[in-house]
Amino acid sequence: MLIGEDIVPERVLISDSVQSRNFRGKLSVDETLAFKLETSAERRGLADGSKGSPLLNGLDYFPSGSMIDGFPAALLSRCQMRNIKGTLCVSWPEFGGSVVALIKSLLQKSVLPSLDLSLKGESEHQYAKFIGIMDHLFDSDLYT
Repeated sequence: MLIGEDIVPERVLISDSVQSRNFRGKLSVDETLAFKLETSAERRGLADGSKGSPLLNGLDYFPSGSMIDGFPAALLSRCQMRNIKGTLCVSWPEFGGSVVALIKSLLQKSVLPSLDLSLKGESEHQYAKFIGIMDHLFDSDLYT
């Protein structure tokens, strides 16, 4: 229902994290990475020069043999079936300040350059406090 008859977007950007068991290769907990997957319509649109610039320009494609599952994979599949331009950004690690900073940087650089995503004053303090007390074991499946 999210992407169907009622809501038909021109373009979709989905964000998810990869779990180490679904990644082909080794992932270091000290390393922050991001990859992308695109629908055929997104690639075709970029190849033929139609309107719009590439989302997440400069980001490598998700390695072959690695796997994405769950709701983000279902959304990207739905975009593929409906011939909608779609990009899935997959990040590592699953949670933490480093990956939030990376995604924020990608959004500001490639997707929404005019949007101010900075935290000011009390909001910044509350965000830092929240990150410090979050129980990552229970929250890891909720990051999308």
